[in-house]
Amino acid sequence: MANDKKQLKPKNNKDEGRVMSILKKEYKFENWLLAILSPVLILYGVYIVSGQFGTTDLTAVLGKSGIGVIDFFFNTTLKRLLTGGFLILVGALVIIYLAIPFAKPSIVEMKKVNWPTGKKLAQSAGRVFTFLLFLMLVFVVYDLALNPLFKLIYG
Repeated sequence: MANDKKQLKPKNNKDEGRVMSILKKEYKFENWLLAILSPVLILYGVYIVSGQFGTTDLTAVLGKSGIGVIDFFFNTTLKRLLTGGFLILVGALVIIYLAIPFAKPSIVEMKKVNWPTGKKLAQSAGRVFTFLLFLMLVFVVYDLALNPLFKLIYG
Protein backbone atom coordinates (compact mmCIF):
# COMPACT_ATOMS: atom_id res chain seq x y z
CA MET A 1 0.00 0.00 0.00
CA ALA A 2 2.83 2.39 0.85
CA ASN A 3 4.53 1.58 -2.45
CA ASP A 4 1.34 2.47 -4.36
CA LYS A 5 1.32 5.96 -2.91
CA LYS A 6 4.91 6.50 -3.89
CA GLN A 7 4.20 5.39 -7.43
CA LEU A 8 1.21 7.74 -7.81
CA LYS A 9 3.31 10.83 -7.13
CA PRO A 10 4.62 12.41 -10.33
CA LYS A 11 8.36 12.35 -10.63
CA ASN A 12 10.06 15.72 -10.71
CA ASN A 13 12.55 16.11 -13.48
CA LYS A 14 15.65 17.77 -12.01
CA ASP A 15 16.56 19.53 -15.25
CA GLU A 16 13.07 20.94 -15.74
CA GLY A 17 12.94 22.09 -12.12
CA ARG A 18 16.32 23.79 -12.43
CA VAL A 19 15.38 25.59 -15.65
CA MET A 20 12.03 26.72 -14.26
CA SER A 21 13.63 27.96 -11.05
CA ILE A 22 16.06 30.06 -13.10
CA LEU A 23 13.27 31.44 -15.28
CA LYS A 24 10.97 32.21 -12.34
CA LYS A 25 13.67 33.84 -10.23
CA GLU A 26 13.55 37.61 -10.37
CA TYR A 27 16.86 39.37 -10.74
CA LYS A 28 16.71 42.94 -9.46
CA PHE A 29 19.81 43.95 -11.44
CA GLU A 30 18.09 42.85 -14.65
CA ASN A 31 15.04 45.00 -13.90
CA TRP A 32 17.19 48.04 -13.11
CA LEU A 33 19.17 47.54 -16.30
CA LEU A 34 15.96 47.26 -18.34
CA ALA A 35 14.53 50.35 -16.61
CA ILE A 36 17.61 52.35 -17.59
CA LEU A 37 18.02 51.01 -21.12
CA SER A 38 14.39 51.11 -22.30
CA PRO A 39 14.08 54.94 -22.27
CA VAL A 40 17.46 55.12 -24.02
CA LEU A 41 16.15 52.70 -26.65
CA ILE A 42 13.02 54.80 -27.12
CA LEU A 43 15.14 57.94 -27.43
CA TYR A 44 17.36 56.33 -30.08
CA GLY A 45 14.24 55.24 -31.95
CA VAL A 46 12.89 58.80 -31.89
CA TYR A 47 16.22 60.14 -33.17
CA ILE A 48 16.24 57.60 -36.00
CA VAL A 49 12.61 58.33 -36.96
CA SER A 50 13.15 62.10 -36.90
CA GLY A 51 16.46 61.77 -38.76
CA GLN A 52 18.17 64.31 -36.52
CA PHE A 53 20.58 63.90 -33.62
CA GLY A 54 21.32 67.39 -32.42
CA THR A 55 22.77 69.15 -35.45
CA THR A 56 23.76 65.92 -37.22
CA ASP A 57 21.59 64.78 -40.12
CA LEU A 58 21.25 61.04 -39.53
CA THR A 59 19.67 60.41 -42.93
CA ALA A 60 22.92 61.39 -44.63
CA VAL A 61 25.14 59.44 -42.24
CA LEU A 62 23.31 56.16 -41.59
CA GLY A 63 22.38 55.13 -45.13
CA LYS A 64 25.83 55.66 -46.62
CA SER A 65 28.18 54.33 -43.94
CA GLY A 66 29.80 51.59 -46.02
CA ILE A 67 28.90 48.97 -43.40
CA GLY A 68 26.48 46.51 -44.98
CA VAL A 69 24.32 45.79 -41.93
CA ILE A 70 23.84 49.47 -41.08
CA ASP A 71 23.19 50.42 -44.71
CA PHE A 72 20.57 47.65 -45.03
CA PHE A 73 18.48 49.06 -42.17
CA PHE A 74 18.85 52.74 -43.01
CA ASN A 75 19.38 53.21 -46.77
CA THR A 76 15.74 54.14 -47.48
CA THR A 77 13.30 56.31 -45.58
CA LEU A 78 10.87 53.43 -45.07
CA LYS A 79 13.56 51.17 -43.62
CA ARG A 80 14.74 53.99 -41.34
CA LEU A 81 11.18 54.62 -40.11
CA LEU A 82 10.52 50.91 -39.56
CA THR A 83 13.78 50.45 -37.65
CA GLY A 84 13.14 53.49 -35.45
CA GLY A 85 9.53 52.45 -34.90
CA PHE A 86 10.66 48.96 -33.92
CA LEU A 87 13.09 50.40 -31.35
CA ILE A 88 10.35 52.61 -29.91
CA LEU A 89 7.95 49.64 -29.76
CA VAL A 90 10.48 47.38 -28.01
CA GLY A 91 11.32 50.12 -25.49
CA ALA A 92 7.64 50.71 -24.76
CA LEU A 93 6.98 46.98 -24.34
CA VAL A 94 9.88 46.71 -21.89
CA ILE A 95 8.45 49.58 -19.83
CA ILE A 96 5.05 47.84 -19.80
CA TYR A 97 6.76 44.59 -18.78
CA LEU A 98 8.44 46.39 -15.88
CA ALA A 99 5.18 48.07 -14.81
CA ILE A 100 3.10 44.87 -14.67
CA PRO A 101 4.37 43.76 -11.22
CA PHE A 102 3.28 47.14 -9.84
CA ALA A 103 -0.13 46.98 -11.54
CA LYS A 104 -1.18 43.52 -10.31
CA PRO A 105 -1.58 44.47 -6.62
CA SER A 106 -3.39 47.67 -7.53
CA ILE A 107 -5.97 45.76 -9.57
CA VAL A 108 -6.67 43.56 -6.55
CA GLU A 109 -7.07 46.67 -4.40
CA MET A 110 -9.36 48.31 -6.96
CA LYS A 111 -11.74 45.36 -6.66
CA LYS A 112 -12.03 46.07 -2.92
CA VAL A 113 -13.03 49.72 -3.42
CA ASN A 114 -16.66 50.68 -2.91
CA TRP A 115 -17.26 52.72 -6.08
CA PRO A 116 -19.89 55.48 -6.15
CA THR A 117 -23.18 55.05 -7.95
CA GLY A 118 -23.81 56.62 -11.34
CA LYS A 119 -25.99 59.34 -9.80
CA LYS A 120 -23.32 60.32 -7.26
CA LEU A 121 -20.66 60.29 -9.97
CA ALA A 122 -22.77 62.56 -12.20
CA GLN A 123 -23.38 64.97 -9.30
CA SER A 124 -19.67 65.18 -8.52
CA ALA A 125 -18.78 65.68 -12.18
CA GLY A 126 -21.42 68.43 -12.43
CA ARG A 127 -19.98 70.22 -9.40
CA VAL A 128 -16.47 70.06 -10.83
CA PHE A 129 -17.64 71.33 -14.23
CA THR A 130 -19.59 74.18 -12.57
CA PHE A 131 -16.54 75.18 -10.54
CA LEU A 132 -14.38 75.17 -13.68
CA LEU A 133 -16.87 77.45 -15.45
CA PHE A 134 -16.85 79.80 -12.44
CA LEU A 135 -13.04 79.82 -12.39
CA MET A 136 -12.98 80.53 -16.13
CA LEU A 137 -15.31 83.49 -15.65
CA VAL A 138 -13.11 84.83 -12.82
CA PHE A 139 -10.07 84.78 -15.10
CA VAL A 140 -12.01 86.42 -17.94
CA VAL A 141 -13.08 89.22 -15.57
CA TYR A 142 -9.48 89.63 -14.37
CA ASP A 143 -8.33 89.83 -17.97
CA LEU A 144 -10.98 92.40 -18.89
CA ALA A 145 -10.13 94.50 -15.82
CA LEU A 146 -6.34 94.31 -15.95
CA ASN A 147 -5.70 94.37 -19.71
CA PRO A 148 -6.53 98.10 -20.10
CA LEU A 149 -4.40 98.86 -17.04
CA PHE A 150 -1.39 97.05 -18.53
CA LYS A 151 -1.90 98.79 -21.89
CA LEU A 152 -1.90 102.13 -20.04
CA ILE A 153 1.27 101.30 -18.09
CA TYR A 154 3.30 99.77 -20.93
CA GLY A 155 1.94 102.01 -23.68
